[in-house]
Amino acid sequence: MELLEIALKLLLAVALGGLIGMERESSQKPAGFRTNILICVGATMMMILSGLILEGQEGSGGDLTRIAAGVITGIGFIGAGTIIQGRGNVIGLTSAATIWAVAGLGLVIGAGHYWIAAIYTVLVFVTLLALGRVESFPLRRAGFHYRIQTKRSPHILNHIKKLGLHEGIKFQNLTLKNEKDHTFVDFSFNASEEKERNFNKNLLNSEEIIEIRID
Repeated sequence: MELLEIALKLLLAVALGGLIGMERESSQKPAGFRTNILICVGATMMMILSGLILEGQEGSGGDLTRIAAGVITGIGFIGAGTIIQGRGNVIGLTSAATIWAVAGLGLVIGAGHYWIAAIYTVLVFVTLLALGRVESFPLRRAGFHYRIQTKRSPHILNHIKKLGLHEGIKFQNLTLKNEKDHTFVDFSFNASEEKERNFNKNLLNSEEIIEIRID
């Protein structure tokens, strides 16, 4: 395997993994642009390395298959890190599935199947972008305005943003005001009723929350 071919495979992994990562980044998901690039490049490099080690050996196809399976199994640990479970709610399954899919993309590129990799990338991208909109369309997005009173804490704003991040909620008109021992946070967002319900449920589990008003 020539150096130029290896370089082209790695550059293709950066491009295709980055394309999927851009969608994840724009959706404010935990595994974003750089994460997906690194996963795709890493899986590609493992496949390339396997080919270099086994180059010239007869009957090495089974070894390549086992190495590819090992990469897919190992990437599950990273995917598990994007999943959050608490009080009956599981968040981050799509991000974990995307990580798994991007690792598979890297293996396809490393194996030299470039057209298959391109088609595979388009399918993953369309699933995340277009079908995500189709999925939320029947639920109808509505506007919500939250007014929250909490115990005064320097971390409360980051906590609220984190809850919104994992539900894919983008806040608008976010304001914070401190008064003596309390903090008042106002914000608006558009989301499906299901996402708003999950966000509200997780917010109510926060010990700092004193009162929530929703318009």
